[in-house]
Amino acid sequence: MRYDVEISTNILDWVLSILNPSETNPQVFEILIAWQKGEKTPTYNKVLEISRATGIPLGYFFLKKPPKEDISLVNYRTIKSIELKQPSRALQTTILDMELIQDWLNKQLTKDGYDKNDYVKSLNVDTDIITLSQIVRKKLSIKIDWFISCKNAEDSFKFLRKAISDSGVIVMTNGIVRNNTSKPLSIDEFRAFALIDDYAPLIFINTNDSINGRLFSLLHEYIHIGLGENSLYNDRCSCHHEINITEQICNAVAAEILVPQTIFHNQWNILNIDEDIVKTINKLAHYFKCGVVVVARKALENHYISKKQYSLIANNAVQNFKKKKSKGGEFYRSLNSKIDTNFLNYLIRSVEKGNTLYTEAFRLTNTNSKTFNTLRTHLEGGF
Repeated sequence: MRYDVEISTNILDWVLSILNPSETNPQVFEILIAWQKGEKTPTYNKVLEISRATGIPLGYFFLKKPPKEDISLVNYRTIKSIELKQPSRALQTTILDMELIQDWLNKQLTKDGYDKNDYVKSLNVDTDIITLSQIVRKKLSIKIDWFISCKNAEDSFKFLRKAISDSGVIVMTNGIVRNNTSKPLSIDEFRAFALIDDYAPLIFINTNDSINGRLFSLLHEYIHIGLGENSLYNDRCSCHHEINITEQICNAVAAEILVPQTIFHNQWNILNIDEDIVKTINKLAHYFKCGVVVVARKALENHYISKKQYSLIANNAVQNFKKKKSKGGEFYRSLNSKIDTNFLNYLIRSVEKGNTLYTEAFRLTNTNSKTFNTLRTHLEGGF
């Protein structure tokens, strides 16, 4: 049955003004303009379709005036790019989804009598980098040479993600808006972001980034949480030098945990004998199970290479990544990897105890009855 609805002209004007033509189906614009001009009458089903296509919440279409959306996280972006003054709908939707997860977990942990996460706001910008790195390693229960047991950068990411999650920080990942493969998250817009909360701090990683980029972003954002400041990380190759002190500290501590100074110095002296710089840095990246950019940055700070050499290595790393094609994965394995394991376990227990409705669990995980139960089976039984 057809249900005609009324949409305010103010809302239609606002929707058309915020949509990006490069990431929106032209047919969506045609429908909205037809409604705006009064050439067609909106129906509920069609509005629902437009809501799903654009990522604009359904309820917004029935307001009398445009909502004032909270895009304050953009103020915390690493590089103050003009393009990010108005974040994409994809980014806004992702931030909103993560805030809903964070809000739910905050309420549950508070209700269940948990203490605040003592890592949040525990770091001080006046502390030296080596000491900060030691504090972070202690919090994560990892040794200075933790990477030795890892096979590669992907293994390092999994290792650190688990350690960070076990420390009480939610780590979510995705490369698309929810489960919509036609709406990728732009790596040019952001690599990761962190949302501060006393009970449920959260890190989101854009999986369209390289595995080396994700590894660095994960630590970078974890340091942000320790310093108690939200973050929208959008530096592609760490070539920018005009960044604030917080960003400098996050970069330095992340680099020190990935490539400890004392070990780096010893390894450089062992390897850099009659070898070219690029070859040495590639070998060290393999040794530390991380990206060449982090190693090159360490070499620059030690005056082993010039700024020109560093920029060349960093830019080449970005270009080489752009040439690679990502591989698809089995659906439930991919879905499971997007969701923080500890959060999912807590959610499942809450559902089983009757404290959380299934519909709420579906909303928080972007699943339905079938996919949620299959996801739970995979989590319990492993892969």
